[in-house]
Amino acid sequence: MILFLCETERMEIKNMKKQNLTFSWLNPKLEAKKTINYDKGIFSNAKIKKEEMLAIFGGFILTLKEEENLPEEYNDTGMQIAEDFALTSKFLKEDTDYFNHNCEPNAGFRGQIFLVAMRDIKKGEEITIDYAMITYKSKNARNYKFKCLCKSKKCRGFVTNNDWKSAVLQRKYKGYFQFYLQTIIDKK
Repeated sequence: MILFLCETERMEIKNMKKQNLTFSWLNPKLEAKKTINYDKGIFSNAKIKKEEMLAIFGGFILTLKEEENLPEEYNDTGMQIAEDFALTSKFLKEDTDYFNHNCEPNAGFRGQIFLVAMRDIKKGEEITIDYAMITYKSKNARNYKFKCLCKSKKCRGFVTNNDWKSAVLQRKYKGYFQFYLQTIIDKK
């Protein structure tokens, strides 16, 4: 199934862009910039304290199948928020779409839509998350796997939608997983 924009959606998106409106909030201490390994990333332009709010995500709720069928430039900008659902800005790219993966991240989740600093962050540092905190292999979704480019000392080499199952990562990120994943982990 391919999703097409109806005229009303096209007009809404055009008006949102015109008015510089967004679904999500990005801490004013952060900004999107070009990166070496990825298109863009989010960087701090000031010191950030541990637990400080970095972003609040909003947007459209799509099934994972619907998200997979978005045009190429948009189909991986969503964030999984439940076993079969993603939150995405859909056809309206926002700065919050540019948080990159790192196997040694400095940010994690509180609940489903709040991103916080897991430690103090220096000015100029890229804000990253470990995608293990948000991706889950649902029976209704394709396998998710890509070669990691983070180059951290603890790089796993590949990122998959089953990484959250690692006992090491579960201990490391306890309390920073997406709410639905933390709930699954806590039930085991």
